[in-house]
Amino acid sequence: MPTDDVAAAVFDSLPSPVAVLGPDGMVARLNEAWRRSAATGVALLPVRPGMSWLAACDHAAEAAAAAWATGTQVEQARSSPTGPVDLTTFDPVTPVRTLASLSRQVIDRRRTRARIELPQPAPPGHRWLDVRLSTLIRGDGLIVVVEDVTERRHREEDLRRQATTDPITGMANRTALRALLAARLTTGGSGASDATGARAVSAASSARTPPSPERAGAAVLFLDLDAFRRINYSFGYSTGDAALHAVARRFSSVLGPTDILGRWDGDEFVVLVGSGDAPDVAHLAERLAATLDEPLDVHGHHIRLTVSVGIALAGTTAPRASDNHPEQREQGRQRGTRKAAGAPAEDADALVARAGAEVTRARSRGRAGHDRRSRSGQ
Repeated sequence: MPTDDVAAAVFDSLPSPVAVLGPDGMVARLNEAWRRSAATGVALLPVRPGMSWLAACDHAAEAAAAAWATGTQVEQARSSPTGPVDLTTFDPVTPVRTLASLSRQVIDRRRTRARIELPQPAPPGHRWLDVRLSTLIRGDGLIVVVEDVTERRHREEDLRRQATTDPITGMANRTALRALLAARLTTGGSGASDATGARAVSAASSARTPPSPERAGAAVLFLDLDAFRRINYSFGYSTGDAALHAVARRFSSVLGPTDILGRWDGDEFVVLVGSGDAPDVAHLAERLAATLDEPLDVHGHHIRLTVSVGIALAGTTAPRASDNHPEQREQGRQRGTRKAAGAPAEDADALVARAGAEVTRARSRGRAGHDRRSRSGQ
């Protein structure tokens, strides 16, 4: 039977910070790892024996909210060692409040255990803590065990970023675009919150004009570079990849804060448009095409490219989109009527395919017109 001194020595030798709470939620004991973390200012909560755990949780939530409001934690999140944290999802306040709620449930015997992973600001950047709460065997208190899982979370974030980022352009890849578009089609919203990994949403973006009769829940632009293969054939694939990167930067320069650009495949890009108004979408298509009016300077070569753009609005018949001919873009602006009520909803791939089909049709019309002009001139 171990003595109290042996039990205390074992408790203090535990590598993870551990706190023991009494049945009333008062801190009864902290081990050496917790005391060391408190001394360096990185403890989960700044508590000491005799303090109320729940009061400490509430105080930490208030302090996190105040720091977030002043921008202190925003700068720490941006300076994370693994790269900028997406400020649309990094929320240091809600997890602490959740910890307080779970702690109350365990203290009140409404549950025997709880677990939460929460971010915590720590220079430089932030870290992740895995917090486990469980009642003691005799039911006369609870134990809190904290483990730093920052490295694991960062590895997961890196893997997630690699799985959803196109390696050539640095933009969203097809997997990410599908997921983001599916979310927009499900919610029917403008996607302000799903710009994760793309761009944070500015407050000014919410000041939009009232929805028009042509308003749709989601809109897609399909951008297919014309005759891009000649770049690879003429200058090599390294220059071709650099040209794709430069094109992506040109396209990004005219996008709004809730528009998301990604590379769909090869020389094809997709834009998830924040506004579903047909005139706005058509105007954006024109501006995207115009970004390539000036040649690209790539590896010492002046490369001229054009792009054909297809438009698809969810919940409408396809507004015929553009290649680069103004008269065809004007025709596209005039179309976009509502589908019949009760028509089956499209999935993400179907909506993108419809926009891509508009490009094919526009090119077919262009070739047919060229053939007619050639025959009339013979």
